[in-house]
Amino acid sequence: MVMTRRAWLRAVAGLALMPVSALLASCGGQQTTPTSTTPVSAATASMTTRVAAVTPSSTTTPANVATPSSRATPASTAKPAGQQASTIKARIALTASDAALLIAIDKGMFRDVGISVDLVTATLDPGQAISLLGAQQLDIVGGGLSGALVNGVKQGVPLKITVTETVITANFGGYHVIGVPKSLSDSGQIRSVEDLRGKTVALVTSGGGDVLEMKKVLEQHHLTLKDVQVQTLRAPDVPAALQNAAVAAGFLIEPYVTIALKQLKAATALVPGQDIAQASGIGLPLNVLTFGPRLLNDRPLAVAFLVAYLRGVAWYFERVGNDAGKQEIAAVLKQYTPLKDDQLYAQMTWPPIARDGRFATSFLDEYQALWRDLGQIQAMIPASDLVDFSYLDEAARQV
Repeated sequence: MVMTRRAWLRAVAGLALMPVSALLASCGGQQTTPTSTTPVSAATASMTTRVAAVTPSSTTTPANVATPSSRATPASTAKPAGQQASTIKARIALTASDAALLIAIDKGMFRDVGISVDLVTATLDPGQAISLLGAQQLDIVGGGLSGALVNGVKQGVPLKITVTETVITANFGGYHVIGVPKSLSDSGQIRSVEDLRGKTVALVTSGGGDVLEMKKVLEQHHLTLKDVQVQTLRAPDVPAALQNAAVAAGFLIEPYVTIALKQLKAATALVPGQDIAQASGIGLPLNVLTFGPRLLNDRPLAVAFLVAYLRGVAWYFERVGNDAGKQEIAAVLKQYTPLKDDQLYAQMTWPPIARDGRFATSFLDEYQALWRDLGQIQAMIPASDLVDFSYLDEAARQV
């Protein structure tokens, strides 16, 4: 449903009066593990508990503590000696897709440019997150794309996508997979995408990248989203749903691809990741960082943030190509995300981080067409109203 201006402003006003700490409590820092009659692996169980706060180990400097750094920092982004760090409140989902951001926090790259990052990890739906962003209770929101962004911008709220974290790449591999219960596959009940007509399919968002990818895959097989029964599940719950054959198919995102297909052996890949990539289009943005009014109106601070972020991206690509380097990345992710299983890190497909942080803005038209068809927005707006890569371009010149 599309918010009216009055309703949107009322939501923003109410959230603006609520301290972030209170919001964390009201939204719930944790989600309960779904009841299942079938045992689920320890890896799955550990991933179904949300993190209410980031607590690095004693050997890692917390993100919000400013400490001296021996690394040189460009004068254009460094804080003058003795000046207090600028605190930025960022709401992210704490997944492997956030690897570059978490690396930049853990390795002191934000500290080097005079920024302290306060991670807010409450469970928020896109509308809540965008409302908090517009009310300046948050400075950055990370995650999948949502029609809430369009509705906020249409109400005149300064919001811009400034960088993409992950995109579909030519070597996408098995990062996303459409899986079917092994029992249905082995019995021959589900052999092709056409066999999903009229059956229940689990997606993890109401209008994110998984929905657009599924839409495009279905279209290749002369089906639409209306030809299947969509059930929205949290990503950690999809492997159990497949194991129990509670759904005919489920959209899996790593590490749940590995959990469902390799650890539980509960599902088979009906549509492999590479086929999803070809159907969806190379370069499709999956997770983005959206800046709110504070950063958009403080260009030096916004650029400094992106300088540190791009250094995190570079650190990731220096290591993701070999096993020893992946272990270094995993050590960071284990500090901040619920994923602690070394075996999963060894088996999973690593996130397709966008090396330059950019994507073709034409993909925003495809997202908007989806949201319009789903009734989540009333009309499309120019992609230029939703994205601004000028901050990223300026940051790239300083890295």
